[in-house]
Amino acid sequence: MLGFNQDEYLNSAREIIAARKIAEQVAENIHQAGYSNLFFASVGGSLAPMMAINEFAKECTSLPIYTEQAAELINKGNKKLNKDSVVITLSKSGDTKESVAIAQWCKAQGIRVVAITKNQDSPLASNATWHIPMRHKNGVEYEYMLLYWLFFRLVALNGEFADYERFASQLELLPENLLQAKRDFDPQADEIAREYHDRDYMMWIGGAEMWGEVYLFSMCILEEMQWKRTKSVSSAEFFHGTLELLEKEVPLFLVKGEGKCRTLDDRVEAFARKISDCVVVIDPRDYRLNGIDDAFRWIVAPCVASTLLVDRLAAHFEKYTGHDLNIRRYYRQFDY
Repeated sequence: MLGFNQDEYLNSAREIIAARKIAEQVAENIHQAGYSNLFFASVGGSLAPMMAINEFAKECTSLPIYTEQAAELINKGNKKLNKDSVVITLSKSGDTKESVAIAQWCKAQGIRVVAITKNQDSPLASNATWHIPMRHKNGVEYEYMLLYWLFFRLVALNGEFADYERFASQLELLPENLLQAKRDFDPQADEIAREYHDRDYMMWIGGAEMWGEVYLFSMCILEEMQWKRTKSVSSAEFFHGTLELLEKEVPLFLVKGEGKCRTLDDRVEAFARKISDCVVVIDPRDYRLNGIDDAFRWIVAPCVASTLLVDRLAAHFEKYTGHDLNIRRYYRQFDY
């Protein structure tokens, strides 16, 4: 597959699976020490899987869960954030300015922090109470697995996820399934990128637990890494503004979910196909997840979307645009 190192991907999977016990032990420590609420705080692409966690929390637990953009949290605060809170941050590099700042601020206030990041000696990890290692070199979708083992273990300890052990073990089967999904989608990814890489404008739609992946791909990949103009909007909000910009030649990409809000995605698709000749549907339901219960599919669906979009589709966009995914004009090029 284009720009893909299978050995590195599977080695990364082993690194992530090896961190399962650490993530679960951190959850045990938090539970035993007690806490008033959980704050998930990050920025950019690292915020995307936290958006999914926020959606799962609404359906799966009575625990007080808040998801915050780290820069906003440190500037305006939150009255619910207190010394009994636990703040969970995520940054592979461990030096993301806003995430480090919130960890430092929390440490100074005596608020406990979980840092999910690569190196224990990174600025982020050094300001955290607990560190969960994220040492994968390949597979941004693996970040979900660490968050799942942490978050859903806490939900289980709260008496709200009786099938946690089954779910947690099945997550270890996810990498092989995602690898097959990549193989299956790769030819389609090439076709999509070839057809739409030079369009001036495109819409990206999705909702609920899938919104984070729509946000990530449209902003972090297409805008930041490919300099392509996009409009991202949730399936629920599409009909309250953005629909007026849809025309026959306007590409609309719809990322479907497998949860209760899928009916909202279906509504977008039905409308869009009446207007545009350029509707592309990315549906995790099209991909088999061997060994993973159907009851858990809606939870792992964002991982499937991530492996298809951030890995496969991004690589093919890069091929056709000729714009290296690593080239930036402004991001991390100078202080701002």
